[in-house]
Amino acid sequence: DGANDLGIDAYLPVDFSDNTVRLFQSKYGTSHSLEAIAKFKEDAKRLLTKDVTKMRPELAQLVTKIKEKNLKIKCCYVTDQKVDYHDELVEVIDEEKIIQKLWDRIKKPAAGKKSSIRLEKMLRHENTILGILRLRELTEFVSKNRDYVFESNIRQWMQFKTTVNKGLRETLQSNPNKFFFYNNGITIVVSDFSELGENMIELHAPQIVNGAQTSNSILDHSKRTKNMDGSMTVTIIKADDEQEQNNITKYRNSQNSVRGKDLVSLMDFHKSIKSQLKNCGYFYEIQAGSFDTKSKSKQCEYVGDTTYNNYLPDNHKKVIVAKDAIQSLVAGIEQRPTEAYSSPAQFLPRGSKYDDVFNDNLKDDYRILLYPYLVKEFAKKSLKYGKKGGHKTKRYATLFYVAVYFRILHKKILESKGDFKGDIRKIEPIFRSFKLNSRILKLADVIVTKFLEDTVVDDEIEMANTKHNFFSQHVWNDTMLRVIDKKIRQEEDEILALKKLTSSLL
Repeated sequence: DGANDLGIDAYLPVDFSDNTVRLFQSKYGTSHSLEAIAKFKEDAKRLLTKDVTKMRPELAQLVTKIKEKNLKIKCCYVTDQKVDYHDELVEVIDEEKIIQKLWDRIKKPAAGKKSSIRLEKMLRHENTILGILRLRELTEFVSKNRDYVFESNIRQWMQFKTTVNKGLRETLQSNPNKFFFYNNGITIVVSDFSELGENMIELHAPQIVNGAQTSNSILDHSKRTKNMDGSMTVTIIKADDEQEQNNITKYRNSQNSVRGKDLVSLMDFHKSIKSQLKNCGYFYEIQAGSFDTKSKSKQCEYVGDTTYNNYLPDNHKKVIVAKDAIQSLVAGIEQRPTEAYSSPAQFLPRGSKYDDVFNDNLKDDYRILLYPYLVKEFAKKSLKYGKKGGHKTKRYATLFYVAVYFRILHKKILESKGDFKGDIRKIEPIFRSFKLNSRILKLADVIVTKFLEDTVVDDEIEMANTKHNFFSQHVWNDTMLRVIDKKIRQEEDEILALKKLTSSLL
């Protein structure tokens, strides 16, 4: 790491299993961008063409070894940010992957450990004990076993360290006897347990997989007061199989803190969409990987729609991933491309802005998700948007293009008033007429292209520092919208012709 390192911060010696040397670049905080990843990839490609006599000695030695041994190069980009980027030549090791890798290295830290806990009351059911636990007893249990008891709950423990749950603490301080009624309790997974009599349970390799924040709030409270009245529920589950332990950890935690609608009604919308899209020949993938678990014969049942397939690449599996469809909906129908680009997770179930879009006013109509998705896929397939398109700016502009397309369609061709969602039925004939819609799609591309060539836009991109920042924060501000609308007005003749053709369909 240092000056003249050609973007290489570190390297790992040869992995003889695949004759590969791994090159690393690290980016911390705001220095990370998608452009930085692309530049690292290109720098690595050009590395072997550089003059070794002008390199730093250690780098020259590395390049010489790569050439002599005919080694393959693998790029590894490391950042403390969350990244959604996929490329065969670059392995992105982001915040989430780092945490997961560290966790994977922890080899059952509770293995061989035993600890006892006394319950007030208990009920045995198969490999599970449901019990009532005094807060004082929990405090003693956590204090004795704190060095390992939270290891399966690493993310929850990290969250507790940064976010204080005021509600828990207020209840403990002012009304501890109500704690039982206000709290969901904790889940302890063990490899085995033994009943010692008088409600005393010996736990083998205990792990608190759900309730770390609760447990630490109680422990913290115990340091400030001797008043530890109150109790809570505890579920003790025997699961010696590691995969089963992982599943319990995952699902016990995923059922908490659902924002807005409860989980049942929240999923009802997407189940309805899934059923409707199935009737159209598409698989709506709510759970990642669920399509791959189907047999080949079941997968082959999804053949899509003859007309709609024209918008999709030839190798499309007729699987519409919910995340991608929602992101396209937010960019196009909601006209919020910067938010869809910069932080799509906030519009997914349990995201902070999910209820902004998926509320009681939104009808469960498959077209509201399908049509923006088709526009996005067409842009990548036919207009060279996205990372595989090859255009230095349009690689970042796919969701912006989707927003511009729907702006033209609704404001100029359909002349919609108010919310675009109200016109979703009107646009079906347009999407069914692929020839007509291709003209609208290509017009949107002309407008986006001219927009990107405008000097005002150049200045804004320069101000944003990177193209990634521009499309995630700047491209939909008032100044840029005025430029977009100006470019749309310049295509008035084509818009008028398209408007006449469209009106004949409606």
